Amino acid sequence: MSFRGTTATFYRRSGAYDGYRVEGHTGYAHAGADIVCAAVSALAQTTLNGLENVLRAPVHSRVDERMALIEVELKPEATAQQRSQAQLLLVTLLEGLQAIGRGYPRNVRIIIEERRENTCS
Repeated sequence: MSFRGTTATFYRRSGAYDGYRVEGHTGYAHAGADIVCAAVSALAQTTLNGLENVLRAPVHSRVDERMALIEVELKPEATAQQRSQAQLLLVTLLEGLQAIGRGYPRNVRIIIEERRENTCS
């Protein structure tokens, strides 16, 4: 049986988070009345805003409301300080989504994706 809710995937390299992807409609209620979707969207969008506008961290982002998708990754040129500060926002997002997922396990799932460091020159 396939999962039909929202999937939040967190990208992690060397023990630190460097991005996330939130996709899919939660399916809790109809569009416009889906409180779970609204909560997930608000957290994901606020985190992107924090990375870009508060930390001024260089990020690659893609937002597609029609596809219910937001994807954010720190760019390689992010400084060590920006990466360190980004952890506060990314872990806060993860904690928030996990709390929603505990309350609505049929609608939200979390995946942690470990990525290898790029060793190619």
